[in-house]
Amino acid sequence: SSFVAQGRVFVQAPVMPTKEEVAKHSTEDDCWVIIGDEAFDCTRYLANHPGGKRIILEYAGKDASHDFDIAHNRKVIKKYGLKFGTVTNMGKVS
Repeated sequence: SSFVAQGRVFVQAPVMPTKEEVAKHSTEDDCWVIIGDEAFDCTRYLANHPGGKRIILEYAGKDASHDFDIAHNRKVIKKYGLKFGTVTNMGKVS
């Protein structure tokens, strides 16, 4: 995002969540997971997951990359989550 101050345009760098920050989001009401090097808020997707919410909740606040990659192509994140607004990319994990 950007903003204008004193006639100048400033671009704000995206916030990069840490693993510690992701770990704070580990409940059914606030569920983030790490896939690859990015954090995703999956809270609104839990009810829509074809495999049920339980498997996502097992990784709430954690790195789900290994098991995600066994069952999915990474393109499904965009196709079934980001595109419909039920998954939010929270940024690269620092």
